[in-house]
Amino acid sequence: MSNPEAEPSWIARARRGDFAALPEPFTWEKTGQFAHLVHGYRVSESLGLGRLRIWANKRISEARQSGQWTGTAMELWLCLFYEHRRYRHMDEGDPEGDELCLLDQLCEQLREKLQRLRAEEHAAIMKAILVCAPGEATSLQ
Repeated sequence: MSNPEAEPSWIARARRGDFAALPEPFTWEKTGQFAHLVHGYRVSESLGLGRLRIWANKRISEARQSGQWTGTAMELWLCLFYEHRRYRHMDEGDPEGDELCLLDQLCEQLREKLQRLRAEEHAAIMKAILVCAPGEATSLQ
């Protein structure tokens, strides 16, 4: 979990639901700390998507084939969370070439969707962020 005192101001603002603060361009390189504002494994289960590893691997496979990501803002955020976990824990190094372009596209699509959320989507995302905020004991249900 991130330390809110050490967060860049745009992440602190995003934690509070101000997604207009997300930098442009919103790239893979900038999103490591942001991706972890939600606990992707917990959120995936609570949304009925099942095990995040299985679900997220299908999403990136689809994105590789089609050249674009699909899903809601929360689904794209889960993909971002999982891809950062993959690169951090699977010793795959840093993404490069076409893979980096695909992940940058994920970040940009997520940014666009977060900035156009309907009220109910915004509330659901804020609930997911609160699950992960230090000291919070709320759930998504």
